[in-house]
Amino acid sequence: MIWLLIIDVAISDSIPSIGGDPDENRSFMEIVNAHGYPCENHFVTTVDGYILQVFRIRNGRSNASPTTPKQPVLLQHGLLDSSITWIINEPSESLAYILADAGYDVWLGNNRGNTYSTNHTSLPITSPEFWRFSFDEMGWFDMPATINYIREFTGFATLPYVGHSEGTIQAFIGYTVNSSLAEWAPLFIGVGPVGNVTHITNNGLAELAKLHIDTLLEVFGENRFLPTPEKLREIFIDFCVECDECCATVVEFLCGKHRGAFNDSRMPVVAGHEPAGTSVQNIRHWAQDVRNKQLQMFDHGPVGNMEHYHQLYPPIYNVSNFPTNVKIALFSGGLDELADPVDVQDLVNVLPAESLIYWQKIADYAHLDYVWALDAHITMYPTVVSLIQKYFPNSQHNE
Repeated sequence: MIWLLIIDVAISDSIPSIGGDPDENRSFMEIVNAHGYPCENHFVTTVDGYILQVFRIRNGRSNASPTTPKQPVLLQHGLLDSSITWIINEPSESLAYILADAGYDVWLGNNRGNTYSTNHTSLPITSPEFWRFSFDEMGWFDMPATINYIREFTGFATLPYVGHSEGTIQAFIGYTVNSSLAEWAPLFIGVGPVGNVTHITNNGLAELAKLHIDTLLEVFGENRFLPTPEKLREIFIDFCVECDECCATVVEFLCGKHRGAFNDSRMPVVAGHEPAGTSVQNIRHWAQDVRNKQLQMFDHGPVGNMEHYHQLYPPIYNVSNFPTNVKIALFSGGLDELADPVDVQDLVNVLPAESLIYWQKIADYAHLDYVWALDAHITMYPTVVSLIQKYFPNSQHNE
């Protein structure tokens, strides 16, 4: 079962549509263009050489003036996910399109190692060294590099950051260790916020951690999670078309329940683009934090820790040091098995009180509902847009 859960899907133009929805075989840019929105792809190079592909929806369908500067917004995906998560549903239901139609310049990030970000200035993807990263590096390097690129490209000095799942844990890390981020992105909106995974109830990650499957993968020389995604994509799409209930069960085993609000007819589209992959080291880091019940840097073992940190044990991230000049808005769910309600409450307890400006608890939301639910555009996106408009009017421009 676990190997079905870690399918790392790559886009391949040679595989015909199986489910009948053309989006399942379209690239990210093709999906956006097919809905009538302009789309660009950009490439961001981190200080350690990773080349991240970032997509841009520069305006909505009703305000198609590409020459008028618009306030940029960055949306960042979660674990085993990609920028596709923000456009899974129809334009009226997906946050990326909604923000574009509200007059914003929407940027969608992709962390190192997912489908869209598998290039490096010197390391080939076949190199084990390429895959030596976890969400540490996503917070240390990917987040600031992406935000700074957007600032320099658009001429806007500041922008809001919206993260889902791992997109929030890298933000808690990034803001805590990099003082520049507080100046560049003074509004942080976290959906399904993860600051620790002490009370995680998700079967997939909990069992992976309990059985040390993450360590076994490393022992057997696996670097990519999974190493050969192209060979599995068609199988997973066919699996979802033949049994959408089975497909939903597989996704839920790792990510938590979502079927109450999700459009099951879009499962072939999801299967055509998800999961987007990551490194085995990143999965090991998640499993380590589940076992140790704290948010800490990657544990390289005593010898490795001395080399990296000059101490026997990995340092613990102190989220209470979150910068007080960053405004935080959180959206959490009562059925979330990854961002467990108890863990979210514990996170809120240690965050600076003056930073948290909003916290919406949605009783029947699970971990994928913030980005895929059919009612998210009613339940939470109006508030997200309102918060962004309050702190970042879309007419503001800083040369």
